[in-house]
Amino acid sequence: MIHNISYRVMVHGTEDEEKVIKALKNILPTASPRREELEGHHGNPLTLLKGKIADKGTIKKFTERIIPLLGDLDIERHVDEAGNLFLRLDKQRAYNGEWELVEHGDSIHLKLKIEAYPARREVAIKNIKKLIT
Repeated sequence: MIHNISYRVMVHGTEDEEKVIKALKNILPTASPRREELEGHHGNPLTLLKGKIADKGTIKKFTERIIPLLGDLDIERHVDEAGNLFLRLDKQRAYNGEWELVEHGDSIHLKLKIEAYPARREVAIKNIKKLIT
């Protein structure tokens, strides 16, 4: 169902990077993020943590946990033309081991490459809907 999961999460200068990594690992335990130092709009320090998960075991466990959250999601709004499903999970709740889909930007950003042959938006949406019903 999911080929791979790309993730990215921003660490603001006022946040503890280790806590943000813990939140990420509560969602994707095998995550091994690369760090990129950035500067915010107002010159504030930012760190971008990003990476990709292709491990089938991790993806299977992730899928089992995320499926119940997708029932109320407007799937069409979250899938691009290449068949990727974009989700955001609340960073604070993830730190506590809870999973909550959110719309705000200060979150764990996920891009799920959905299995679809051919790799088209319509096929991916159909496959996601089959999985959640």
